[in-house]
Amino acid sequence: MEIRFDTYYRNNELTKILQGLAQEYSHIMELTALGKTYEGRDIPLVILTNKKTGPDLEKPGFWMDGNIHATELATSMAALYFLRKMLSEYGKNDQITRIVDEQVVYIVPRLNPDGAELALADKNPQYLRSGTRPYPYEDKKTGLHMEDVDGDGRILQMRIPDPTGDWKVSEKDPRLMVKRGPDEEGGVYYRIFPEGTLENYDGHIINLAPAVQGLDFNRNFPWCWRPEGEQSGAGDYPTSEPEVRAVAEFITKHPNLFGAITYHTFSRVILRPFSTKSDDEMDTDDRWVYDVIGERGSKITGYPCVSVFHNFKYHPKEVITGTFDDWLFDHKGIFAFTIELWDLATSAGVEEKNKQKNFIEWLRKHPIEDDHKIFDFVVKHAPQGLVPWYEFNHQQLGKVELGGWDRLFTWRNPPPDLLEKEIAPQADFAIAFNAIAPRIHWRTMQVDNLGHGNYHILTVVENQGFLPTHVANQARKMRAVRPVRIEIELPEGASLKSGQMKSELGHLEGRANKQDTSYFGPYAASPTDNRGKTEWVIYAPQGGKLKLHAISERGGTIHHEVDLK
Repeated sequence: MEIRFDTYYRNNELTKILQGLAQEYSHIMELTALGKTYEGRDIPLVILTNKKTGPDLEKPGFWMDGNIHATELATSMAALYFLRKMLSEYGKNDQITRIVDEQVVYIVPRLNPDGAELALADKNPQYLRSGTRPYPYEDKKTGLHMEDVDGDGRILQMRIPDPTGDWKVSEKDPRLMVKRGPDEEGGVYYRIFPEGTLENYDGHIINLAPAVQGLDFNRNFPWCWRPEGEQSGAGDYPTSEPEVRAVAEFITKHPNLFGAITYHTFSRVILRPFSTKSDDEMDTDDRWVYDVIGERGSKITGYPCVSVFHNFKYHPKEVITGTFDDWLFDHKGIFAFTIELWDLATSAGVEEKNKQKNFIEWLRKHPIEDDHKIFDFVVKHAPQGLVPWYEFNHQQLGKVELGGWDRLFTWRNPPPDLLEKEIAPQADFAIAFNAIAPRIHWRTMQVDNLGHGNYHILTVVENQGFLPTHVANQARKMRAVRPVRIEIELPEGASLKSGQMKSELGHLEGRANKQDTSYFGPYAASPTDNRGKTEWVIYAPQGGKLKLHAISERGGTIHHEVDLK
């Protein structure tokens, strides 16, 4: 099946691709529905694991999603690229093969099909944040609403000559608009607005109206949720939206999850919790593990990894709440990252943007030379992204000019020709992230015949993964994961003389707590805290089959059967 990564697929095309892959790779891929959207569409869910090696809930689990925000279309393609790589290289790539055989990956390539369909519509596309439900009000508020007024399938910009305007035509190129200087007088100036129509226009006042579809799904999760009056787009109550509720219910019913990536655009950055508080308030060991994973991601993708609170605030005195990655980590103890794909400015060589370590501040203020670099880049790589201004007779404003940025495929998403180059390294990071899962295995399985129908059984279970079986200390704090336990099933007619039918081993460490690079002194010690031992004596005069089960919610479940003779 041909899958192109120089385009953006609409819902029906994406569905056909997923169905085709599920049919071709039925031994390791299942396609089902996470739930239904507000408009009744299925939310596609891919379950990627080797079915012959056991059910998915008995394996360490990883979550990946994209397109929670309607116009962030590159995220669906990133998830699809990862899926194709895992499927096509299974049986050829040792690491991928092991992950699919021993673990499970849950992929939701398009969490918000309703919004994505509107964003990609050929006629009357809409530039909305998340879902299509009218919120917080049913009716349109007074002001300018973004809309494709000339029916060309794009939502561009409008400019109107105004001596008090704050924009002017760039000397570099007439397509480019730049800010008017504070003391600049005597030129031709403009006001710039998004392309759209006005509700209740009085002929004088033009303000941007809040969107009718004002939901932001990534403010609707339970973590520190705040109502609309405190945070725009938050919804009526935590998980009020069916798409978000489907995610929350799935996560809650899958305690095997250890890690997660949620894809967004744009900024070219790997974000980690918290959004509301300093790194000083995070458990130190968890912070160190976040650093290890983030540094690996930075090395593979070239994206820096930063804290939302310290480096990604939309306003220096405000925080965001109700976000997915914060909920996953704080409530569930799952290491979760939000990856903001693509950044036009960085791609154009604006190095200072990322050097500032403040990924929002640059949008508010930057030198004109940065705009020139971006312009040159767009002219070379995506000339259709900056549209020459042309006259249009607006039904309310009279003669205006339309043109400027086609934001959807410049600022918000990579131009189609640059898409694959941007998302390919993300698949490699996701594979590396998957590879650090906790994974329990039998280290020792010893049965000694003591005679007269008595047997001594000794088992040692070890965690072979990098992460501990509880994954994060936050999970232990929130009691989000049960300790490793062993259960024994006796043959018919047998009895237990010592030991317990069900016994807890506690949590087993991995290598995450052994990151000090010094090889001398006490820090060089490598205790075997990744192992747990259990012993029994049983009386089985008729022999029979003894069954043993080691159960770790996040490290997997393993079974063993012994024939007592």
